[in-house]
This record gives sequence, C-alpha cells and structure tokens, in this order.
Amino acid sequence: MKIEINSKAKSFYANLTKAILGIELDKEIEEFEKAEIIVKTVRLKENDLPKEDISFPNFKYEEIVNQDWEDSDFAAILEHKFLFVFFQFQDDTLILKKAKFWNMPYSDLIEVEKVWAKTKEIVAKGEIVKEIKTNKIGKEIRFTNFPNKKFSSISHVRPHATNALDTYGLPKKDKITKQNEYTKHCFWLNNTYVKNEIYLK
Repeated sequence: MKIEINSKAKSFYANLTKAILGIELDKEIEEFEKAEIIVKTVRLKENDLPKEDISFPNFKYEEIVNQDWEDSDFAAILEHKFLFVFFQFQDDTLILKKAKFWNMPYSDLIEVEKVWAKTKEIVAKGEIVKEIKTNKIGKEIRFTNFPNKKFSSISHVRPHATNALDTYGLPKKDKITKQNEYTKHCFWLNNTYVKNEIYLK
C-alpha cells in the first residue's frame, strides 16, 4: 500500500503513525478503537525531550464544576491504555525511535486529580484570571490561576483554542474580566513527564 503524506500538514506525525501500522489515512485505527486504546504521536528533540507537551480535548467550564473526579472526562481518558509513538529527526532523516503501550500509574492519577480539582475550584469561584498586562505593542496578555508546570510535575492547564475568540461559557462570571465566557483550555501532560516516565522507562 503506497501512502502519500504531506509533511507540512498538522496531522503529519499522526498520519505517519497510521502508515507504520498499515492503516489508510482516512480510516480510524479500528482495532485500537475497539480496544479503546488512545494513540499519541510524539516528536522528540535531540535531547529526547518531546518538542511539545501532550494535549487532551478541551474541557467545558460549565461541565467541570458539576463533575466529580471519578466521573470526569479527563479521568476517563487517563484510565485508557495508550500507544505512544516516538519520532526523532537525526540530521534530516525522521527516525521512529520507539512505540510503547502505557497506562498511567495509580499514584500519578492521584497527582493529576489535584490538578483537576484545583482547576474546578478556580472556575467555580470565577477566579480564572490572575492579572492582565499590556505588552510593548499594546496587546493584552492574560495570566491565569490555572495550575501550571510548577504546580505539578505531571500535568498542567493552558489554552487550546484557535484564537482568543474561541471560547466556552462560564458558570460564574470571571471576577477580573467581568465576562461570562473564556478562551478554551485543556489539560496537558508535561513534556518532561512524557520523557522521563514514558519514553525513557
């Protein structure tokens, strides 16, 4: 089966994974879907650190405040088995370094629950924005109270939106912006965690 892959496309690494597994690009990975295995494609830098943190689907502010961790979307995702496929450029050649099945250890799930609970609390209180600063070209930069990488070595929260206008409604008006909606955010796995606890193990 010959597969043409556009190397400039955003889905390049995901499509490359499909090609390695012998799956047509317009098809989902049926066997993995049946087994509810989530495939994550990771590009490594020269120091083996993933080029990017690993993102998950956006959460809805109005939903997260009404969920418990056990029933949350993020907990449900992390309880799945994952297939991580790691690529790395060596000179100009893209090398498949490792493909690994992985489940998040229970102790790490407990740590991620703290990130999730803190996020829920911030949304419920209407305290998403910590401060707003203006940069040199007069653009507003918002700093949030969401858990960052200093809060947890495993996971953090940051924007995952097309632009600032790509928003979800809020259950409670944000105290600083006075708005009833906010830019879409999602949970991420820290790239250092992916390197040390998944790739190198």
